[in-house]
Amino acid sequence: MSKALERLQKGVRYLEAGKFKAAIKNFESAVRSGEGTNLQRDVAALFMVNTAKYRREWKKRRFGNANLYMYNTEENTGQAWSDVDIAAVLLAPDTRKMNDYLGKYLGRNPQAIKFQRRYAYGRPLSSWRSESGRRYTRYTQTKNVQDRLGA
Repeated sequence: MSKALERLQKGVRYLEAGKFKAAIKNFESAVRSGEGTNLQRDVAALFMVNTAKYRREWKKRRFGNANLYMYNTEENTGQAWSDVDIAAVLLAPDTRKMNDYLGKYLGRNPQAIKFQRRYAYGRPLSSWRSESGRRYTRYTQTKNVQDRLGA
């Protein structure tokens, strides 16, 4: 396991515990790490930036001027999943708190997060498993990302 992936997973554990400052430090360390793949560092950067934004706005709420970046995402945006989005979902534990953070950070509704997890870890349909990957469909993209993560 690379140092970047180690720091990234440690940061996710801190984030889940609600320790934002420690999480941001670990994400930053993962980004700056010379080891690890570009995908691992990109996921760490995504978590670092969004956690810092979320923390800053969350601290403002006691003053009444919090924006919280319009985190209300009940409708499906219909946007395609990038490799970094998929990797963020695959690295985060499947808990209610982390799924809530992922929904806010990625701008997805909870069903979209759940569905993305099903591609990688759940019970994919047989038609998904028989995809050749010629057209780079969603299931093969998820499997490709999972292999590149090395997690």
